[in-house]
Amino acid sequence: MTERRNGGLLGMINRLWQKMSRPKPRQQRRAKERISDHEVEEARRVNLAHLIESLGYKPRWFSAEKAMFSSPLRVEKTPSFTVSYYKGRWGWKDWGTGDSGDAISFAQAYYGLSFIEAVRKLNGGFSFNVPSSAPAPSARSEYDEDKIKFVRKLHSDRTALMSEKERRIIRLYFEDKEVTLYPEMAVVMYHSFKDKKSFVAIPMPHARCIKGLECREIGGTDRKTLGNKTLWYLGRKSSRVLVTESILDALAGEIVLSDDTLSLLSINGVGNVGKLDGVLAKLRPKEVLLALDNDNPGREAQATAVQIASRYADRVIEVDHHIRAGVKDLHKLLLPARQAKSVAKAE
Repeated sequence: MTERRNGGLLGMINRLWQKMSRPKPRQQRRAKERISDHEVEEARRVNLAHLIESLGYKPRWFSAEKAMFSSPLRVEKTPSFTVSYYKGRWGWKDWGTGDSGDAISFAQAYYGLSFIEAVRKLNGGFSFNVPSSAPAPSARSEYDEDKIKFVRKLHSDRTALMSEKERRIIRLYFEDKEVTLYPEMAVVMYHSFKDKKSFVAIPMPHARCIKGLECREIGGTDRKTLGNKTLWYLGRKSSRVLVTESILDALAGEIVLSDDTLSLLSINGVGNVGKLDGVLAKLRPKEVLLALDNDNPGREAQATAVQIASRYADRVIEVDHHIRAGVKDLHKLLLPARQAKSVAKAE
């Protein structure tokens, strides 16, 4: 009897101990929800360029450590979503909204996940073994060759067929904008029968190597790009380059600065600011004057442009005439207040 009582007592104590030692459901959930610092760091090292490309987004341009996409987080016409690799991590910035972050915040925004869920998804499905020189997205042309063929033929046909009346209308358009129309710009008139509108069409980056046409509505504020949207450049013998956001800003800049010897370079939107790297690397100017728009996207793009220009130019100057005047860009400095308001949407 004594042995049975002792065995029963010992058995009861053992069962009680096991029950007390067993993790409670809440403790199990908390343990399951915890992630280590190592897991977080690994998630932050996921190659964002490869991830976004795997989602079906084609890079507009790329280099070894940077790429530009149309934003995966919203609908946009002009790509303005950059990813870059710096100090072992990938980061992203949407220049259209000003939002930015790392791979984890991107996964949270794109998939609608919590922080922990995003970390686990990134670590479970994507490579994070990024070498010191991060690989770029799969090699492909920055420009659509079919679009290039189309706009070159369109420009050639319009150049040959333009009437004297159309040429006069183009001259009047630039006179109305208070800027100079140079013959080497090779501007043509484009008629959109679908929109029932007429546009001045400016070759980009220049008439000798057309990759796209920047179209501005005559008598209206509509703008569109035919072909590939890229930088615009009017080269001169000067080793000084003025960089602005729009073509009209660049043409206005030489008037505001009283210097028609400047080479003019328009990035045609903050989403193209990264392309300055390749252009300035070829030009190697002694001096770069930067005058991007006086708004939040413009100021952020200006900061990036300063960094890029500093790599290649002996001197970088931030032009602030429009900032001190309290207007958006250099072109607004040339226009009467009434006219400036009417073209605000177009630029």
